[in-house]
Amino acid sequence: MRGYGGKFVKIDLTKSKVLVEDTPMDLMKSFIGGKWLGAYILYKYLDPKISPLSPGNILFVTSGPATGTPIPMSSKISFFFKSPLTGIFGESTMGGNFPAAFKWVGLDGLMITGRSEKPVYLYITPDEIEIRDADHLWGLDTEKTEEVLISDLGREIEIAEIGPAGEKLIRFASISHGHGSRMRESKAGRVGGGAVMGSKNLKAIVLHPHEKKVDVYDVDRVKELSREFISRAVKEPSKSGIKGYREYGTPITVAIAHGDSAFPNHFWENVETPYYEDLDPDLLKEKYYKKRLSCWNCPYSCGKYSIVEEDDIFKGIEVKGPEYETIFSFGGNADLTDYKAIISLNLLCDRYGVDTIDMGNIIAFTLYAVEKGRIKLDRPVKFGDYESILYLFQLTMERRGIGDVMAEGMKIMAKRLGLEDIAIHVKGLTLAGYDPRRLKGMALSYAIGTRGGGHLRTTSYAYEFKRIIKPEDTGPEKVKFLVDIEDLFSLHDSMIFCRFARFVYDWEFTIEILNALTGFNYEYKWLKEQANYVRTIIRWFNLNAGMKPEEDTLPPRFFKEGGRKLDGTEVRITREELRSMVKEYYRLRGWDEDGYPRERIML
Repeated sequence: MRGYGGKFVKIDLTKSKVLVEDTPMDLMKSFIGGKWLGAYILYKYLDPKISPLSPGNILFVTSGPATGTPIPMSSKISFFFKSPLTGIFGESTMGGNFPAAFKWVGLDGLMITGRSEKPVYLYITPDEIEIRDADHLWGLDTEKTEEVLISDLGREIEIAEIGPAGEKLIRFASISHGHGSRMRESKAGRVGGGAVMGSKNLKAIVLHPHEKKVDVYDVDRVKELSREFISRAVKEPSKSGIKGYREYGTPITVAIAHGDSAFPNHFWENVETPYYEDLDPDLLKEKYYKKRLSCWNCPYSCGKYSIVEEDDIFKGIEVKGPEYETIFSFGGNADLTDYKAIISLNLLCDRYGVDTIDMGNIIAFTLYAVEKGRIKLDRPVKFGDYESILYLFQLTMERRGIGDVMAEGMKIMAKRLGLEDIAIHVKGLTLAGYDPRRLKGMALSYAIGTRGGGHLRTTSYAYEFKRIIKPEDTGPEKVKFLVDIEDLFSLHDSMIFCRFARFVYDWEFTIEILNALTGFNYEYKWLKEQANYVRTIIRWFNLNAGMKPEEDTLPPRFFKEGGRKLDGTEVRITREELRSMVKEYYRLRGWDEDGYPRERIML
């Protein structure tokens, strides 16, 4: 079991049944873990047409061979399910200490089905797995949930839980970890994993490891490769990103995106913000940062613990963050210009257990619809006003008034209210903070993303900002570059590596680590082919779930409106530019020109 925990667990909450099996190593050799294994499980065992919030949906939790080992930036775990937000492949990744503990209790896969009659949590040690009553936890926010469980079970545990948003089946609810005094906070967000847990009456998963150890194939080589990672990252700190992440965290991207005319503002009308001085990451660092925070065994320390000390209504608020995407969604898109207000909303999202990107985007969408006279509310609301944004947040969390349809996500809200022409999402997932009219690699990445308009499948923005590829280019060489990056990241997501290690873990280095961990002697050619195979598995799952190839596009507004700069000029993208990239992507994947794989896959 080199590189693996050794156990595959299946839990049926309807029957309160737990089945523990040995990890099938022939399966792990082919699908490694993480993304590749999750794609296999959903494709083989889940009806793609199933209602995402029904008991039959699978919640599959899995680590990778690097998780819990000395390899840096590998404390990651992924959750797979049919997304209640998008209706297609749901994939969500979490950091912190929970991933390593998952491996330390001996798990490689945890498949959860059914629905408990009453609220429960799972308690897992290396020796036992119990389904325990969670009536006393239901209704608590994420921080209180962790406090109660730690008080009951001790500080050695690691917890992944949902807050009230997941309980109320808000379709972009997150799965949370490490809140409160432990300062390990991380979330599996974006596609509604928290709502899936809520639909199963599953409040939390609690891990209680006895020792922090994973057996690997070549111990000495793993230690050597771990040291080599540090050496590579420190030798070229600007290239690796370690300097910026340690000093600023992800908010450094505010300066980069705004300076490159790719920072969305006023619900995607602008690509630069007139309020940059108020959102300058130096201001955040100087006034609010108090300490660096890291996931387990991570030298980048990108997390920042912020405290508001000014004597006003925000005094005393403490939070891990805010991350760049939170600043974009509430600061850029909703026009908030007070970091204290953004920090406050960050904390509220964390405690309720809701994704900050989708929450900020859907609030900005509502403000935009009101501003354009498309909808009316019971009270005035406006961009840039904290009270307006807080009001809409509270309505959503309570599923009250307009908040009930906001809780369904942007795609459903737009369809019900006749706002599809102004909505900004791809396949139901709102976009991250990189404008695709400026960064045309991101245009392709959003359009063909496996889970909708996410930014992490290629992180094309990182290569465009560094001019490794040109932002305005739409040619075939750029598409090929992004396919290669997507395949490498697909392997990373199976190991599982943090995306911020992208400039250190190239193909060769990644394969060396994989072989040292497992002893399976993988080669580049097979891994590259398998990455394409897994991508095709996910494509078939999405098509069978009802997705149409014509959805491989951008929102209509992006083709009708340019993104305005402060000087009055615009950045634009045409349908023809995007379509040419999408067709080239299909060709490189071996699919037909309409986006259908040429062969059915049988597992």
